[in-house]
Amino acid sequence: MIREYLQTHYDEIISKVKAITKNHELTYDLLNDCIISLLEKGNDYTTQLVLDEKVQHYLVKMCYIQFNSSTSPFYLKYRKESKKSNSIEGYEIEEKPIEVKEDKKKLADDIKLYIGKLPLYHREISTKHLIEGKSQREISRYYNINRIHIGRDINTVQKNIKLTFNRKDYESE
Repeated sequence: MIREYLQTHYDEIISKVKAITKNHELTYDLLNDCIISLLEKGNDYTTQLVLDEKVQHYLVKMCYIQFNSSTSPFYLKYRKESKKSNSIEGYEIEEKPIEVKEDKKKLADDIKLYIGKLPLYHREISTKHLIEGKSQREISRYYNINRIHIGRDINTVQKNIKLTFNRKDYESE
């Protein structure tokens, strides 16, 4: 009974979920995770939802909570995948021998190269904050991620940049 409902109303549900996620690249994964979670509830529960005509409301609400909560399984899965691709902890940039001391433009270029080699999530927020000058609040609203997480991750990147690059090496004589 639930499977037939989902097959007939899937397009309508996905359009509402896309509106919530602002057409995020993982929208389909989010909805599929929520459908699997719903099906795990059991046949009695899902049948009652179909009879009460609350399946769509349930799935949209569940997607909203999963997407916006920083403790949801979906959010944790997304963040873990982002960090698995190229962990920032222990990340080392190739050390180049410094031939001649350069100016601050060289330092800025090297920092941009460093940011470009970071994992996707850290690269995006670092570029927006450090290069484009966006505030943490703006980045938080754009990615729909809690501002505290954005701030923590930007601070981690800034600390790693300070440890990797020494300003004295880039001063002109």
